[in-house]
Amino acid sequence: MRARVIAIAVAVLAGSSSGSRAETPMLYVVEGDQLIFTNVPSHPGARPVPGFSTGTGNTRDATRLPPTVYDPYIERVARENGLSPELIKAVALVESGLDTHAVSPKGAQGLMQLMPATARQYGVTDAFNPLANLEAGAQHLRALLDEFDGDLKLALAAYNAGSGAVRRHNGVPAYTETLNYVRKIHEKLGRRADGLEPTKKPPRPVVYRVLSDGSVLLSN
Repeated sequence: MRARVIAIAVAVLAGSSSGSRAETPMLYVVEGDQLIFTNVPSHPGARPVPGFSTGTGNTRDATRLPPTVYDPYIERVARENGLSPELIKAVALVESGLDTHAVSPKGAQGLMQLMPATARQYGVTDAFNPLANLEAGAQHLRALLDEFDGDLKLALAAYNAGSGAVRRHNGVPAYTETLNYVRKIHEKLGRRADGLEPTKKPPRPVVYRVLSDGSVLLSN
């Protein structure tokens, strides 16, 4: 797997914050292995950053999950594996908090917390490479969904505790960690995991503002 490097450049328009500049949305462009953020709408290939609103304070609930620098990669691996980007992002958020360098006490690594054996299974030589990690995590999640006939709850339980544990328990194992894991992902997706009684929390949209001094503020 070739190494990829994410480069982030934010173009901030200096000067007056009035007029069209204050209303310019934040955009992103993927150039090879580089991810570039810009507020220049004429940039070739620019796409809106999901979840951002513009202006002087009005918010817009464009997505339940927060936008991240990894969204272009998440969208790519989602398309390749027939999954929703929201599902992959929710798993990555619960697994690692989107920390590419995360290592669990059991040795799971990277964004999707790949165990060494799982990483080898999908040909990953560097589990801390964000794209390679997302690709393998998405492939593994796809395989588990196929194994459990599209049952998301069982697939997520297997991602956390292993397929063997799910089959031995004929369902989600009664492990506190696994029950909480499945519940958290369903909550992030705005769904109810039957029998797990999740508590839904209201979404917190990310707001893009241009302040009076011309500086840019991103906040939730």
